[in-house]
Amino acid sequence: MKTTAKIIIILSISVLVGLIFTQFFIVKNSLEIEHENREIVEEIKQLEYKNFHTEVTLALTKVRDKLISINKEKSNIYLDPVKQIQPNYFVVSFYDTIPKDFLKQLIEEEFSTFYIDNSYQIGIYDCFTDSIIFDQFTTENKQKFPLKWEHDGYYFGVYFSDLQKAETEKKSSLPYMLMLATFVIVIASLFTFYLAIGILKQKKISKITYDFINNMTHELKTPISTISLSTDVLLNSEETNKNERLNRYLSIIKTENKRLENQVERVLQIAKLDKDVIKLRFERIDIHEVIETCINTFGVPIQDRSGIIISHLNASNMYIEGDIIHITNIIYNLFDNANKYSPKKPRIMVSTEDLGGKLEVKITDNGIGIKKEESKEIFEKFYRVSTGDVHNVKGFGLGLYYVKQMMEKHGGEIEIESKIGEGSTFILTFPASKN
Repeated sequence: MKTTAKIIIILSISVLVGLIFTQFFIVKNSLEIEHENREIVEEIKQLEYKNFHTEVTLALTKVRDKLISINKEKSNIYLDPVKQIQPNYFVVSFYDTIPKDFLKQLIEEEFSTFYIDNSYQIGIYDCFTDSIIFDQFTTENKQKFPLKWEHDGYYFGVYFSDLQKAETEKKSSLPYMLMLATFVIVIASLFTFYLAIGILKQKKISKITYDFINNMTHELKTPISTISLSTDVLLNSEETNKNERLNRYLSIIKTENKRLENQVERVLQIAKLDKDVIKLRFERIDIHEVIETCINTFGVPIQDRSGIIISHLNASNMYIEGDIIHITNIIYNLFDNANKYSPKKPRIMVSTEDLGGKLEVKITDNGIGIKKEESKEIFEKFYRVSTGDVHNVKGFGLGLYYVKQMMEKHGGEIEIESKIGEGSTFILTFPASKN
């Protein structure tokens, strides 16, 4: 239906737009949070670096003080002995020879005291001879951090080889979030586009189907009317009345032609119902008169099967507001359904009753009954109750669908109570006329 298709498309586009904005705000908030986290991490790193610098300086100062104790007479000339000439390279001034093993032992002890567990390398330089006395540096570190320092006397350097790795920043997850958000939006857009195309195609197919059914049924109506008219002429002729066999065959033709006319009209009404082009003409209707008319119509076929129709029209307010044609079709369809699904000698009972401002109509048969799980499905279009052989009961599966749709358009309801092998009761509830 046009309205449903528009609603679905509008809702789909709204969901897509909402999804895009949601993804945008998620990415935006993630970017802000990541930026804040980076600032916090950077501050923490700065604090850690300052603490590390302080601890290394204190530890190396204590190492230098212990070395001074070996040569006390020169202790007064050492001022500001520890220098950081690179982020991970410290040098300590000294004016006398430095025993390398003793130096290594002192550094290990002091670093342990300050809980400095970073990997490091040591080098000792003699400025008087301009030569390296002891060297633990790799070739790569010599190129990056040369031992040469403008200083008179001895000095040693400590290089922390893993400090740069600790300062390596963590990669941002933002690109992955952008990729995921883009992927979700693309998939949602494709789905929305596919859904819209499908709805438009379905709408086009529905229009083609309606036009075909409309044209087909109108084309069938002409020959059906012609056959009906010709049959009536022949049945009323004197020659037919004299020929019993011919009269019987013409009666069969008339009956079957009428059945064909009803089926064609039913298909046309369903097509109009689906297209929502049926215009109801409401008027005050006596439901008892409608029921009596349908009983008279079905009296002959029911009697031919040795059956009976029993009526208990007890409602005191038998008037409803509705379209006389479609109200008649509702009762007619239920009578026809009861007749088709009843065994030999069908017994159909119809009753009416007042129900607190409403009018209740019950139509009960002694047919094959319906399973509980099928009781809701029987009102679906083209659904037919299985009876073993699909050819046992003729029809298109449109009768009860039409009845339910028409009941809803009249503000009424339809229910079913049924037991397998015992029969079914269809309960119609109409708003009673207030006048």
